[in-house]
Amino acid sequence: MRYVRRCNRSCARYEEALRRVTDVELKRLKDAFKRTCGLSYYMGQHCFIREVLGDGVPPKVAEVIYCSFGGTSKGLHFNNLIVGLVLLTRGKDEEKAKYIFSLFSSESGNYVIREEMERMLHVVDGKVPDTLRKCFSEGEKVNYEKFRNWLFVNKDAFTFSRWLLSGGVYVTLTDDSDTPTFYQTLAGVTHLEESDIIDLEKRYWLLKAQSRTGRFDLETFGPLVSPPIRPSLSEGLFNAFDENRDNHIDFKEISCGLSACCRGPLAERQKFCFKVFDVDRDGVLSRVELRDMVFALLEVWKDNRTDDIPELHMDLSDIVEGILNAHDTTKFGHLTLEDYQIWSVKNVLANEFLNLLFQVCHIVLGLRPATPEEEGQIIRGWLERESRYGLQPGHNWFIISMQWWQQWKEYVKYDASPVVIEPSSVLNGGKYSFGTAAHPMEQVEDRIGSSLSYVNTTEEKFSDNISTASEASETAGSGFLYSATPGADVCFARQHNTSDNNNQCLLGANGNILLHLNPQKPGAIDNQPLVTQEPVKATSLTLEGGRLKRTPQLIHRRDYEMVPEPVWRALYHWYGANLALPRPVIKNSKTDIPELELFPRYLLFLRQQPATRTQQSNIWVNMGNVPSPNAPLKRVLAYTGCFSRMQTIKEIHEYLSQRLRIKEEDMRLWLYNSENYLTLLDDEDHKLEYLKIQDEQHLVIEVRNKDMSWPEEMSFIANSSKIDRHKVPTEKGATGLSNLGNTCFMNSSIQCVSNTQPLTQYFISGRHLYELNRTNPIGMKGHMAKCYGDLVQELWSGTQKNVAPLKLRWTIAKYAPRFNGFQQQDSQELLAFLLDGLHEDLNRVHEKPYVELKDSDGRPDWEVAAEAWDNHLRRNRSIVVDLFHGQLRSQVKCKTCGHISVRFDPFNFLSLPLPMDSYMHLEITVIKLDGTTPVRYGLRLNMDEKYTGLKKQLSDLCGLNSEQILLAEVHDSNIKNFPQDNQKVQLSVSGFLCAFEIPVPASPISASSPTQTDFSSSPSTNGMFTLTTNGDLPQPIFIPSGMPNAVVPCGTEKNFTNGMVNGHMPSLPDGPFTGYLIAVHRKMMRTELYFLSPQENSPSLFGMPLIVPCTVHTRKKDLYDAVWMQVSWLASPLPPQEASNHAQDR
Repeated sequence: MRYVRRCNRSCARYEEALRRVTDVELKRLKDAFKRTCGLSYYMGQHCFIREVLGDGVPPKVAEVIYCSFGGTSKGLHFNNLIVGLVLLTRGKDEEKAKYIFSLFSSESGNYVIREEMERMLHVVDGKVPDTLRKCFSEGEKVNYEKFRNWLFVNKDAFTFSRWLLSGGVYVTLTDDSDTPTFYQTLAGVTHLEESDIIDLEKRYWLLKAQSRTGRFDLETFGPLVSPPIRPSLSEGLFNAFDENRDNHIDFKEISCGLSACCRGPLAERQKFCFKVFDVDRDGVLSRVELRDMVFALLEVWKDNRTDDIPELHMDLSDIVEGILNAHDTTKFGHLTLEDYQIWSVKNVLANEFLNLLFQVCHIVLGLRPATPEEEGQIIRGWLERESRYGLQPGHNWFIISMQWWQQWKEYVKYDASPVVIEPSSVLNGGKYSFGTAAHPMEQVEDRIGSSLSYVNTTEEKFSDNISTASEASETAGSGFLYSATPGADVCFARQHNTSDNNNQCLLGANGNILLHLNPQKPGAIDNQPLVTQEPVKATSLTLEGGRLKRTPQLIHRRDYEMVPEPVWRALYHWYGANLALPRPVIKNSKTDIPELELFPRYLLFLRQQPATRTQQSNIWVNMGNVPSPNAPLKRVLAYTGCFSRMQTIKEIHEYLSQRLRIKEEDMRLWLYNSENYLTLLDDEDHKLEYLKIQDEQHLVIEVRNKDMSWPEEMSFIANSSKIDRHKVPTEKGATGLSNLGNTCFMNSSIQCVSNTQPLTQYFISGRHLYELNRTNPIGMKGHMAKCYGDLVQELWSGTQKNVAPLKLRWTIAKYAPRFNGFQQQDSQELLAFLLDGLHEDLNRVHEKPYVELKDSDGRPDWEVAAEAWDNHLRRNRSIVVDLFHGQLRSQVKCKTCGHISVRFDPFNFLSLPLPMDSYMHLEITVIKLDGTTPVRYGLRLNMDEKYTGLKKQLSDLCGLNSEQILLAEVHDSNIKNFPQDNQKVQLSVSGFLCAFEIPVPASPISASSPTQTDFSSSPSTNGMFTLTTNGDLPQPIFIPSGMPNAVVPCGTEKNFTNGMVNGHMPSLPDGPFTGYLIAVHRKMMRTELYFLSPQENSPSLFGMPLIVPCTVHTRKKDLYDAVWMQVSWLASPLPPQEASNHAQDR
């Protein structure tokens, strides 16, 4: 805009702006600028409006702000952006006044000219305020002092003054008074941090995505935790998480459960275990439950420990009685929660089960360990158990570079003495940390005495050798030791549970303070040194990650370490990796011993690339995809892949089919030996090892053409290539026909004729060779009969699984060009042509006499029929006539004289009309107001059915009147449009159709569906809901930050926009009114990088929208009740005796 000038930088310099922002804010702004602009130092205008100001600022105002900040056609520099943001958010009124003055001032910057200011206000606001004349009462231009005095008196005069000076809008760089997000709220009622909640949500949805039912139910949960959890305990563990007993685990339940099981105090962890064993959920452990518990705990001990304990040699009944005698305080023959907690405090079996649950919750369910030492103990416990099980065929293990593994072991102190993870005392902030039991060597501290000291090096500087260090502070529950230099006095600084890389201060022998740096946290797993560079540049279809180096030979625990899949997934989740190297466990075919296959077969897959066709003038032209003789078929390397030598051809075929998204029946595999020697791999049970397929073996992936032909087979037939099919004896007549283009119409006809046994026996016996009529002028010189006879003999030889009727098609193409090309043809038409051709080529009448049909003249039908048949046989005598020809009787009666004429005409086909399917199938979800679970119905409708008929049919199924059904098309968790009752039903491609129950309308005008509306975006200032009249919809309303607008049908003559303003209903005129609000499910997604506080949380839609009734008499509480009623089926209430959550003991 030519009226906008850059503001005077004297009012806010960059150095002054930096003093008004904190280091954290400056870093956030720099990171946000880098994320938005990349490596550029400038931000474009559109990017500035979208990322900094947001969609709520009018475009003209946004353009003025951009230019006033110093933005040019090149862009806006970061320094200028900081100055402008600080001015808008933290500038003083005097500075803001100078900023506004600079917007309207002249070129010299000393005066504001009335004409220019009015022109700019017209552009920005569309009008000039009446109070402006007071500013220019003494002349056409004013200086800053007069402008300032007028501005402070008239702060609401125009957009910029209202925004910057009136105080009605507060825009800040950082908003510390935010409403807690979902993650913050959940972190507040658990022992988890907000980052843990966010991290867990990603893992939860990954686990839930494996569900067959779409819910995280027992069917999904069981295989995830078992093994190592015993199947007998899987259901109990599931029930411990399923707090509200609705048979599935939601995200809140898994968060609270993990908090109770892993981050809570010992009493809460014991309570969680108690719920696992309390099968009937009655709050006590009966004798039967105690017996099952002891048996399960003993099995857990055997799986995880090799130590011998007395309980292993005792009878289960004796153990149960001993527990009851010692801890049953009620003397009712069961244990209460308090009894169980007292028993489990010092019981090794219960503690071992706690450790097992601790491992499962972190490795399987995705909770990130609180400390590096905790992480090391979790991984080590899992690996020790897996080492006792040994390798299991069918499982995958993952290879990790030894270089990274050693760094990780040092970081987590993997080689330290085993410790038992116990909850420590409460730290500052109300969170629990987990440490280890005190190490025996900590008694050294008693000998060190007063020499023990802690040094905070954050603000202090040491010698040149040691410049900085992390803070070493003492927290309860830790106590890991580090080896010291011989001859030096050691100061053991305890670990801080919130720091990844903690340092220690050491006191040397001479009294000087030394700094011992702890191992740094390793980066992403780097497996690149283990793999070799692929010389072949082709897409890999498998996820093996790469081929391991063969030279020098890789040695276990020197070059690499191998971990089971759950451990790899956990490490990958915590650290990331550049390469995943999964390797299968197979059973050696010679020794029958499981082994890890480090070097699976590396296969090269070829695809056909048809040669370019040239113009031809012979019978091969326009014959679909049938190659002409000598047409080369080029094969090119397309993919690579690694497969176990114990995999079968069927398994590889199925994998490739899924990976390439090709139907299994449309793909075949060939073993490529040379250009002209291929072997069809049609025996699917053979393994790669049996077929002696080695590394870098070429396989051809043959994909059926669109016209249903096989490229390799066509090339073989056309060029007579040498090919070995590994033929096996086949039942006679069970040989199939290969498609030669779109020839399924031809193949079906041939198969029908071929299975006519008398005709087939005629050709198999060779009798057709003695009856070939090569002189028939309307025949095909015997070519048709000869080719068909050869084909029938192949089909019934019992030596091939399939043959290609190429010669027969060439013959048909020569005499009937209409059957050429890529188009499908009528099968019956070809069948008629085939039989006619066979008949003429085998016609025993070489010279056809002239015959004349006589009128029936009242003669009997049998006489007329015999006469007509004799005349037909005088011209047509063949095996086809004998088997396929018959007579049709037709009668014609004169309406005037009543004369009747009867004829008998030969035929070989009878047509049978089939009814056409004129229906469509539609699925629709019905959502009622009473909060019952939505039900999906399937409807069969006429192709021209309208939505009125759909409502009527749906009404009979769901029990609602048609007037109570409101149809809506839902897309991306929002209502896209409302179909009209008089419209034809259309199947939606992008969304799905829903039927919402609404109250019986007060007038006929509100009974029909509302007018279809375009849900595009346009500016708005507030609200998620919109009220409109039925049939007269307003302009679409824009919801800030990407929220979709909502258009709602109502039964009044007036329009109301922004019907819900900050949760309050506007006052409406008196009169009958029936309306509906569209309510959408929204969650706020928090981002760490943003420019202004409103961008810190962005809304995101999910779930199914709701239709909420609303009238002029509807109270705010009624709206809340109506919404809760409809979503109540999503939230199962707690059982009566369970009123608290997992975190109640915090």
